[in-house]
Amino acid sequence: MKLVVVGLGEMGASLALAMKRGRGKIEIVGVDNDERTMNQAVQLGIIDKMTTDLQSAVINADLIVLATPTKVIIDYLTQLARLTLKQTVVVTDTGSTKVQVMQAARELTTAGINFVGGHAMAGTQKAGVTAADEKLYDEVPYFLISTQPKLIETTQRLLAPLQAKFTTITAVKHDQMMAQLSDLPHIVAAALVNSTAQTLQAEPELPQYAAGGFKDTTRIGGADPKMWTDVLMTNRPATLSALQHYQAQIAAMISVLENGDAAGINAFFTSSRAIRAKFEE
Repeated sequence: MKLVVVGLGEMGASLALAMKRGRGKIEIVGVDNDERTMNQAVQLGIIDKMTTDLQSAVINADLIVLATPTKVIIDYLTQLARLTLKQTVVVTDTGSTKVQVMQAARELTTAGINFVGGHAMAGTQKAGVTAADEKLYDEVPYFLISTQPKLIETTQRLLAPLQAKFTTITAVKHDQMMAQLSDLPHIVAAALVNSTAQTLQAEPELPQYAAGGFKDTTRIGGADPKMWTDVLMTNRPATLSALQHYQAQIAAMISVLENGDAAGINAFFTSSRAIRAKFEE
């Protein structure tokens, strides 16, 4: 089997490692625009070959995984649609937003190339090829998007070494869920951190007093700005909707505080406790 992984950051490199762990005979070709990253990947045994040339990399590939930021994935889909690929090849991606990716993939599927959208609920705050972890995908939910059941089955078989929990979903439903479960929390964490700027300037010792509440809530507040610009710009409608619902919750709390409404405050936290419990079931 020949696997081509485009993008050797944490997600792509971890996928390559997991595939190598689970398959006896596999050739893994890494494609990245950073030669230093590719050299590291070879030295670490993550990939077997490296190139910056997509066209030469994909010759006779059985599986092509696009593991770059979403906007770059879209560019690669356009490029792949113009290349000669193996008839049975499966192209997939790891992008965290899916509607725009599936729209861009139409050019590829129109050309007769198999494409399945993909996104695993995996990843850490680490970045780069040195963050590669062969167990990153173990037992994590892994969304697959396609209207072709047989193609879904083929993709699951090809990616079986990841040991992920595969599930099918529509692109629209996926993006709505991600807006609520990932995009909004990152915005809220960043906003909470940013809200301390004025106090921090007046009280430089503020961080030494930050305990669990602040640290737990803002753990993802230091996320990669470039990555999150890409994520939010490619999932704007769903994220805006989630943000507006959140804004209504903040407005409700402002109202009960302004009115000294103890019962309203109690109801707010009673509701949140009950809903939060559902995430632990």
